[in-house]
Amino acid sequence: MVNTDKRVRWGIAGLGNIARRFATALNGNSQYGELYAVAARDLGRAEQFGEEFKSNVSYGCYDDMAKDPNVDAVYIATVHPYHYPLVELFLTHKKHVFVEKPAFTNLQDWLSMKALATKNGVILLEAMKTVAFPAYQELKNYLIRHNLKLTSIEASFGNEHEYDPELFIFNPNLAGGATLDVGVYGLWLYCDLCRSLGVNVPEPVVEMSTLVAESYVDTDACFTFTGQVNGKISASIVKNLPRVAILRGDQLAITIREKWWNPSVIDIEYQGKTFTIDHPVEGNGFEFEIDHFSQLVLENKTESDILLSEVTAQVQSIMEHGLINAGYGYLTQLGGFGTLNGKLKA
Repeated sequence: MVNTDKRVRWGIAGLGNIARRFATALNGNSQYGELYAVAARDLGRAEQFGEEFKSNVSYGCYDDMAKDPNVDAVYIATVHPYHYPLVELFLTHKKHVFVEKPAFTNLQDWLSMKALATKNGVILLEAMKTVAFPAYQELKNYLIRHNLKLTSIEASFGNEHEYDPELFIFNPNLAGGATLDVGVYGLWLYCDLCRSLGVNVPEPVVEMSTLVAESYVDTDACFTFTGQVNGKISASIVKNLPRVAILRGDQLAITIREKWWNPSVIDIEYQGKTFTIDHPVEGNGFEFEIDHFSQLVLENKTESDILLSEVTAQVQSIMEHGLINAGYGYLTQLGGFGTLNGKLKA
């Protein structure tokens, strides 16, 4: 049972836009967590963020937050090539770590950091908010309860951006590109559903292209799975793609409505009958993964039955091999270099 009198004291490392959304949910909609500390490479930026979101303390050095005994868990929200050194830092100081997707740019970094988390008896999970939404969990329970089989899953995530070399998604030195930025969502959906239904994930056929030659990243990607459950997972950073996910089976059609990666309304048609799973979201959606992770900490658990480490590893492997085979392997080798430009507080 969760001790509702105690809250997990969170620290946030990296204070960009996604950190703002996490802090908003933590302050306004979390039952089991509270914002305690924030850290950035610049103290002024940390203090400004901390004042806005009312954190107890602000750090201009990640090392200092790692040494703070009052911090229970850390959410890492930096650009993904910088995840590895920060995950290693906080795990070494025996902090529970929740790292924003994609956790790393290659499988080996994930495996080595999972081993470090296990050694130190703390949690390391990838933040994939989609699967923590109540509507999505109800959908999975419905499929399992009725022993339903899926035959296909189609999902895409794509937003139109004009080329801007200042945007990290177009920057090869920051592991930009469609696969690592937004492709991870659809791959998580496919792999998580297959695992829940006891279906092996086949090796996909991968197509990638660069519509902006000077970017040197994959601006578009498509992963096609052929097997017991066919899949078409598409991603783009230069085109708007459909925002609904379509799941099909024998006499079964499921639509996860727009935006499918924030699933709150899901339409199900089965054997000629239709109904809707509808779970209104009061916050911005981050509260579900925050509270799930916080509950794990309060219950002294080190693994999740929702944010499965096995699915993270599977998705990491699929992305890594896809990028390598398509000629973008350099995007996968920007993680486990141990430092940020030579020092963690650079």
